[in-house]
Amino acid sequence: MPHETTQALRATLLPHLSVLRAAGPDAVTFLQGQFTNDTRLLHDGSTQLSACNTSHGRVIAIARLRQTDDAVYALVPADLAAKLITHLRKFVLRAKVDLVHAHDLQVGAIVTANADSGAVLARIDEGALTMSPVPLSGATEVVTFQYAPGREIVAAPPAAWRAISGLSLTRPSPRAANDWQLADIRDGLPQLSPATSEQFVSQMLNLDLIKGVSFTKGCYTGQEIVARTQHLGRIKRRTLRFKLAAGPAPAPMENLYHDGVKLGEVLMTADVGIGAELLAVTSLDARSHDLLLEDGRRAVPAELPYAVGTSD
Repeated sequence: MPHETTQALRATLLPHLSVLRAAGPDAVTFLQGQFTNDTRLLHDGSTQLSACNTSHGRVIAIARLRQTDDAVYALVPADLAAKLITHLRKFVLRAKVDLVHAHDLQVGAIVTANADSGAVLARIDEGALTMSPVPLSGATEVVTFQYAPGREIVAAPPAAWRAISGLSLTRPSPRAANDWQLADIRDGLPQLSPATSEQFVSQMLNLDLIKGVSFTKGCYTGQEIVARTQHLGRIKRRTLRFKLAAGPAPAPMENLYHDGVKLGEVLMTADVGIGAELLAVTSLDARSHDLLLEDGRRAVPAELPYAVGTSD
């Protein structure tokens, strides 16, 4: 565990996230043919944002990959884990790789007190504790994912998680998933759900803008569509951020309109107490316009921490 300082940390369980484990001598090579990023670069211990596509280039799930001495781990939404592992197993054939859903690992977050996204997660009280780093020299299979600046995911057996955080595993915060997703929205980090899986290509989700796609790695499932979209330079739809002043968060794939014309669909949402924030896949023309939900509420454009380019 890379926690060597005395900086204040906060921890919370994130049961909406889960981990897949790919073990065996062919694990890296196998994943190279299934994910958008270059898994050969995982040997340096970094966390890699990547996506797994259908043959038509539609993203099934977005994952964060991390290689250890024993396996490659994929951090994915819990409600897409079974779908993703079923899809991947179709391509194993003679590859020496064992793909399993790592139910034995408890997933949670560690947030530094001075992180920007820590301001979002600071609202978590139940199930979140201020803590000190705990050495885990005797622990086995503790996998860390560098998720975003100031935000780290830890996947570990329950006993190790208790040593790290002191958390009771039966008492996750009821707001943890919402507040983590709110931090994702403000960081411009897309995530999929069962409703949005297989709906969009990588560029529509801005994955090419946030180091989630390699255009030099060679072939992988769906690569032809992703490469053609990039090289034609005609990316007309992107993931943009919006705010709602009041009312509940809309459902994923709810339509967004301008002057009666549909311009996009909701990708992911988070409640902010009064109103909500969301990421939506829309026409780039929507960057300068308020959009309307189907119930007439107004979605106002908000900034992302990176530029999304132009439609030219």
